[in-house]
Amino acid sequence: MELEDERWQSAILPPTKQLPGFQEVLDRTHFHWDLKSDQNDHYIAEVRRRAVNDYMLTQIVADPVTGFRSTQDINKSDENYFCLLYFTGGECLLEQGINSTVITSGRISIWDSTRPARFQNSSRLNQYSLLIPRDEAKLMIPGIEDMCGLSVDGTKGLGAILHSHLRQIHETIDIVEPEDRPAVLRATVELVAAAFKPEDANQSTSTFRKAVLNRVQEYIVTNLGDPDLSPASIAATFQFSPRYLHRLFEQSDQSVGNWIRKRRLNAAKADLGDAVKSGLSITDIAMRRGFADPSHFSHAFKNEFGMSPRDFKHSINRIGGGI
Repeated sequence: MELEDERWQSAILPPTKQLPGFQEVLDRTHFHWDLKSDQNDHYIAEVRRRAVNDYMLTQIVADPVTGFRSTQDINKSDENYFCLLYFTGGECLLEQGINSTVITSGRISIWDSTRPARFQNSSRLNQYSLLIPRDEAKLMIPGIEDMCGLSVDGTKGLGAILHSHLRQIHETIDIVEPEDRPAVLRATVELVAAAFKPEDANQSTSTFRKAVLNRVQEYIVTNLGDPDLSPASIAATFQFSPRYLHRLFEQSDQSVGNWIRKRRLNAAKADLGDAVKSGLSITDIAMRRGFADPSHFSHAFKNEFGMSPRDFKHSINRIGGGI
């Protein structure tokens, strides 16, 4: 089965129609962006788009332009993707959320089609992109939302392997047997998950680290009942090293383990004081909040709050009874 292959050149249009024509093609191949350029009277661009199962391969060669993608623009499309891109020429400023990066030849970046973004290329660029279905990417690349608007070095380590792999896909996907293409694309997403790690990307700013920390803490709170929740399992879920996880928590003045313990104890205390959960035993509540050993729970609870879980529950009952 041959790939759907669409090609377009602005040279087929009169000069004053070239930028609007590029806008229209970009809407169809790369979602809606509000484009601005100083070259309204003559704009040279080329676009190639190939559909591969639910993925899209695109190549864009374009004169300098600035693009804005607003919430209104996002609502014009029902298709949601993460866009993985690299350049073989030119450079581009990409901004999404709190993140920004300058993409040059040799760097690989990601942006999310479901969130506002901005780009600006000050010179003629040659851009290659792979559009990955958003739901599939989120399943295979934990924390990918935090990576959008950032880039990794495609000249060393896993970044170099990913960069080489992406170039091979764009050059050879047409000759790959149709039944083999899904496996090639899955391997690509796995490489992205390996290469895009917080400690490897240009993400040293405190703002970014705070955003990642918030996401990790939300995950912990959601999974307090998992007795296997640990720094090692959390790091594995988010695809970064335990060392990086511990560095994230340095700004909260608590270790990862201590932060988990305190949240579990606070959640258990809330359960003990909740009339709706009055039928649960102290052991039930301890296990519900991830404590496998009831005696350890009682000891930790008393150290944290100055009384045992049983005494705390009795005190709540006395207050509730009006005594």
